[in-house]
Amino acid sequence: MGDTSERSLKLTLSTSRIEALTDGVFAIAMTLLVLNFDITEPRDAISHERLWGALRSLWPHFNHYVQSFIILAVFWTKNHQQFHFIRRSDRGLLWINMGGLLFVCLIPFSTSLMGDYGNVRIAALIFEANMLAAGLIYWFHWRYATKGHRLVDREIDPAIVRAYNRYTLVVPTIAAIALMLSFFHPRWGTNIFFLTPLVMAYIRR
Repeated sequence: MGDTSERSLKLTLSTSRIEALTDGVFAIAMTLLVLNFDITEPRDAISHERLWGALRSLWPHFNHYVQSFIILAVFWTKNHQQFHFIRRSDRGLLWINMGGLLFVCLIPFSTSLMGDYGNVRIAALIFEANMLAAGLIYWFHWRYATKGHRLVDREIDPAIVRAYNRYTLVVPTIAAIALMLSFFHPRWGTNIFFLTPLVMAYIRR
């Protein structure tokens, strides 16, 4: 009886449910980003000049919308690529993935906060800390799955493991630099996230 209970605790699980939930959460988070755009001018009294002015005032929201969409796209892509090699799951991986989704769901809020109060240091620090936390969890996600071939095939190429370790550290590294820069100028800190695709492309080369 004891042996049966011990085996059930170590039961490996399919990854398909994790991937389905992750895809859904990322889709919702990406969609919620666009809700930060809102024009409060009354429709019946607005002129061309006032509408143009209202659209220009949305620039900070658009700027951070693009940043967050890029980062979410990077997180989702790397998560999807990781699961190409992760063959099975366990409770540890389930809860690591949940931790990642916790911070992914927070990204629309931190993006909105940065759009509204982008010149205030605390807003920038919250935004960047959000990206740092999410990025570190997805790095740990890969480390957990590959350590001792826990959830991947033993035949996996070690070069692949090392490559994805580097890829998943790109956003956390940029976020850490952004946190330091934001103590001097909040906008400088957050704008370096636009370097993410360039750094990823450089690493692939």
